[in-house]
Amino acid sequence: MKKSITLCILFALFIFSSCRSQSDKLVDLGQISKDFDVSEFYRSRIEKTKEIISKDPKSMDKKSALKLLDNPFFVKDTLGYYKTDGRFPTELSLESTSDWMVRAKKPTDIFGYGYKTVAYNSDKDTLAILNRVPFPKMDMVEDLNGNLMYLKVDKTSKNESDLNKIKDYITKNCKKLTVEDDDGQASYWEGKFFYYYLSANEHKEEEILSYDAEGNKKTRSINVTEISLAMFEKSYIKKMEELHIYSPGRKFWKKSG
Repeated sequence: MKKSITLCILFALFIFSSCRSQSDKLVDLGQISKDFDVSEFYRSRIEKTKEIISKDPKSMDKKSALKLLDNPFFVKDTLGYYKTDGRFPTELSLESTSDWMVRAKKPTDIFGYGYKTVAYNSDKDTLAILNRVPFPKMDMVEDLNGNLMYLKVDKTSKNESDLNKIKDYITKNCKKLTVEDDDGQASYWEGKFFYYYLSANEHKEEEILSYDAEGNKKTRSINVTEISLAMFEKSYIKKMEELHIYSPGRKFWKKSG
């Protein structure tokens, strides 16, 4: 009897520790599935954000206040269906209830919840990885049943190998699609469970190397790539297409190959 109780306690502790670890771990986008617990992943992060913004900066010294700003910030929002009233070429659109265009309106139905990274340190923070490429910013959306519907990660890369690694994963695991889009910097793909959108915008930036005694800065020009990767769960795309909802990922409605 005692042995049985001990096993039950150990099992409960294992389940609890697994839930706790999920809220702290990085998301491997190559292994993620529809049943990923989105709300659990963001719960502690959103609670910490609320705790930080509730503090009165006047009661803190400057150093402590600035240290708080080093933390990433996250928000949760509700998504619903809204009548477009001719604004889009469909009767309904999927919108955030906090969006200024619809916040005074009542949604026809609630779709789910969105989680956004609104502040982060691109050099220190990592939320997700794909083929060893880290991403400091990740937004996710779940439906009312808690199922992952879509996500988007972004990063500013100073290393051209980052984009090559992402492309290597995509080309090995997905089939390229042709969709109705005139964005020459974007590509569209179909995997086993997700549709993928990959965008890369290359430009030059000024990097500060040092300052001299008089405060003059020494700089150099470097190549930078703004990388965005979105993953849309297939059942989400199918539902939006069947309901004809103007929504993220809609370009996959008219895929041709």
